[in-house]
Amino acid sequence: AVLNRFLEQLGAQYDPAKGEPLDGERRGGAAAIAQWLRETHGRADLTRERIYPLFWEAARRKFLLLQPPREQHFARKIADRYGIARFQHDSQVVQVVNVRGMEASGHVSTVGADLLLTLIKRVGLAKRQRGAADASVHVGLGGGFSAMMVAKRLAEQIYSDLQCPPLVLHALSGGGFLVDEPQKAPVTYFAFFDDVLVDVRFVALFSATVVPSGQYEQVISNPGVHEPFERADEIDIVVTSFAEAGHRHGLLNQYLKHLIDKGELHASVLDEMIAAGWIGDVQFRPYGPHGPLVDECPVKAVTLFELEDMVARSAMDDKYVVLLAGPCGECGRPKTAALRPLLTEPKLRLWTHLVTDVQTASELLQ
Repeated sequence: AVLNRFLEQLGAQYDPAKGEPLDGERRGGAAAIAQWLRETHGRADLTRERIYPLFWEAARRKFLLLQPPREQHFARKIADRYGIARFQHDSQVVQVVNVRGMEASGHVSTVGADLLLTLIKRVGLAKRQRGAADASVHVGLGGGFSAMMVAKRLAEQIYSDLQCPPLVLHALSGGGFLVDEPQKAPVTYFAFFDDVLVDVRFVALFSATVVPSGQYEQVISNPGVHEPFERADEIDIVVTSFAEAGHRHGLLNQYLKHLIDKGELHASVLDEMIAAGWIGDVQFRPYGPHGPLVDECPVKAVTLFELEDMVARSAMDDKYVVLLAGPCGECGRPKTAALRPLLTEPKLRLWTHLVTDVQTASELLQ
């Protein structure tokens, strides 16, 4: 009751879109709650000062999930600059989170998870209205730090959300590349959903994480691997991020260097890929300024969608691709150079919804 009253007071005081007070004479939330407790329940002991610890305890217990502020002005300018027509009809298509620095990536993932839940409910409602026999919403989760944080936040959101439709979570890739970083493998995210009340099912992908390019078709036809590929079309929403070419925390770059250090690849491979135009990778598929780089990488990660598949899905009315475009989650470095072609090149417009931070947005507009 105290928490509900607190939220009522905050909602009455502030316009969340502008972050401005609606009523300059209204008392502060904590003071108003203290007065309400005193008058309604005779709790004179719960003063304004004692309300704040209760508020933060509610946040610690996940009764309350805080939302980072959005910058609608930046989002509108990006939509105008890069010709994102959908923004005119749906302002959620581009979201700019007003955060900077090392913590920005985590906040971008938080907003990405909030957006994901909105899309899940949108898809679930559309399926029910069509009278679908199974109204479950299928979500594909990519690998890496950002997608992991989205999965964790989503599990917290739906912990007791009885309005959330049933979910089927698909692992988009086979692993996290390095044996000492299993937490970046999508299949490990499934554990976040152990205790949620929502009906959640899973489609795992158990395979070699990376294979030589010439062996790829054979590997994905193996028993236990071809089944998740055959179910890929069921996926309604894809959540993914991207990495900058040559970045020390990029999973593809790390794995290539790992193979070079072991003597399994020639040291010139990275230089050759850069020379071919490698600027970034999505789902471990490298791309240049003008489109995917198909033959330049000597290995292929096992992943459900090629870049052209996601471009095609982003053009469908009933499919969504959420691109998390914050800075590196480990060092805070922006990835603006790798993001720009995903906005400008039609062969790389593989997303329907973009979530980024204010520093990246500023650089995109320069």
